[in-house]
Amino acid sequence: MHRNAGRITTKQARHAGFSSSMLQLLVSQGIAVKESRGVFALADTPLDDFAVISLRWPKAVFRSSSSLYLHDMTDIVPSVYEVSLPRGYKEGGIVGEFPDCLVMHESKELYGLGVVQGTSPTGTSLLLHDRERSICDLILARKRGEADIQLLRQAMNAYFDSSEKDLPRLMRYAKATGVTAELQTYLEVLS
Repeated sequence: MHRNAGRITTKQARHAGFSSSMLQLLVSQGIAVKESRGVFALADTPLDDFAVISLRWPKAVFRSSSSLYLHDMTDIVPSVYEVSLPRGYKEGGIVGEFPDCLVMHESKELYGLGVVQGTSPTGTSLLLHDRERSICDLILARKRGEADIQLLRQAMNAYFDSSEKDLPRLMRYAKATGVTAELQTYLEVLS
């Protein structure tokens, strides 16, 4: 658990040679707490819903405002956890356990587009969209009237001020997500 930012899944514990009854013993002794079905944390580990969601639903990819926050491209804490899952994947109650979670089911072509490894606020490894995909998703949400203009402005400024920006990748993603015209408008405004 110490090597995994204070958290472990039942599957990880079994793989390391520990039984689920050992985890229950740690809980009964107050050493660990059960955060979700199959997800345990050391008792002094700070709460981190990003970590719990990623451990419980390993195919969940944090997207849009959630990934922008995790990339430090905005200081606006997301009011909902936005995640992508492959179309047809049964999320098994993610919204029931996390009512502030917005799940987007994506086609095979879009689900893997721009997925990178990142970390939650407390250091748990997770999947999220890269900066370019996050910008495109936010532009698409704005096009639908679902995204805050202040968040988009802050994210765009952070992206274009970054030395890590990749404009050809951003344009490829814009084409794949259908926001090329909108991105062009934002690029002209920022120029």
